[in-house]
Amino acid sequence: MRFLGRRQLIVAGIIGSIAAWLGSTRATARTFGSVGELREAVMVAARAAPGVTKVVADPDNAAQFTSTIGEDSVTSDVTNLFGYLSANPDENADEAIARFVRSMAEGLSRAISDDIIVPVVRTRDYVEDAARRGQELLHEPIGADLVTVYMADRPDSMVPIGVKDLPGRALEDVRKTALANLRKSLPKLVEDDGLGFGMLYYVDDNPMLSPSLLLLDEFWQSIAARFPGDVLIALPRKDQLFLFVDDPKHAAGARRLIELTIEEDFNLLSPQLYARREGRIEVATE
Repeated sequence: MRFLGRRQLIVAGIIGSIAAWLGSTRATARTFGSVGELREAVMVAARAAPGVTKVVADPDNAAQFTSTIGEDSVTSDVTNLFGYLSANPDENADEAIARFVRSMAEGLSRAISDDIIVPVVRTRDYVEDAARRGQELLHEPIGADLVTVYMADRPDSMVPIGVKDLPGRALEDVRKTALANLRKSLPKLVEDDGLGFGMLYYVDDNPMLSPSLLLLDEFWQSIAARFPGDVLIALPRKDQLFLFVDDPKHAAGARRLIELTIEEDFNLLSPQLYARREGRIEVATE
């Protein structure tokens, strides 16, 4: 769910400062002492939401609960919300919780217009996990273990589109529509070279589309002067795209960046380091 809004990014100037950079985004004060405590607050808000008739906590997972809206049910997980509020202690928690609750109802909506279809980068594990829960997502491979999952970009959430949500629609047509919508984000592209040995790219106001930039020929053309050859790609978080020159020295720094992001345990996407070589995406070997 994209309930996070825009998150300020602080990038260190040298590789030795990456730990300090990531550390600066961790909480110095917490509104909620545990994910379970946050879940209780979100459940209170969910029970007060229009149309919600039942809210039940998952006894086996302190971050999850199920809400019943009409004849449908939706399971929600507050892990990322907890990480976001912990990393941003000045954020208005009530507003963040309200966005989260609104996103639950959006997740049940089956009305999908062309203007909200977007391509979102995820791993194969994401698709397989959805399949285990009975959801067949509209997706296609990119390279390595990365896939494009087509989603509905709603005001308070990114909702995966199921195969049955667009009956009779050819995948090629969905892809064309989604990429056209993604191209509208290019004017909002932000570049940050603060790392000193690579570049951070993200889409201002819609950072969950940041990794999707690697799907656009126009993006690669726009950065060809800076990266004229093969590149290394790090996607440690769902809202960031890091590129590095494809050499062992930069690979070591990129892997350390991924390790530190995993330690931060917020909004994670992939622990892999990838490479784009001759236009194809693959896992970067040691």
